[in-house]
Amino acid sequence: MGVLFGVLMNFLVDQFGKLFLHSAFKIAITLLFISLVVAAIVAYVSTFGTIVNGIAQSVPEIVHGVWGWVMPPNTNICLFALFSCVMLRFVTRQYLLLMNNRFRAAISN
Repeated sequence: MGVLFGVLMNFLVDQFGKLFLHSAFKIAITLLFISLVVAAIVAYVSTFGTIVNGIAQSVPEIVHGVWGWVMPPNTNICLFALFSCVMLRFVTRQYLLLMNNRFRAAISN
């Protein structure tokens, strides 16, 4: 009875070990992908903030005074949304071109 129990436990430990390693690898890859996406978003936001601050420092003081008359207070947010939409449009078009090329390659075979 002890030998049967030992063989059964050895089998179960081996199977659960493989399952755990496979799951841990998938989880690690998923976390890596999520962290890369978050890092890209943080880099984009900080770069945009740097560009806006650089433009603000190079503009003369008289323009800053007039800027408040004609521009809303949420101009930075509006510009950020505009540039984000332009970037999203570019990425979407590139993705669609890639998918179109893959589709053509699959059909030609």
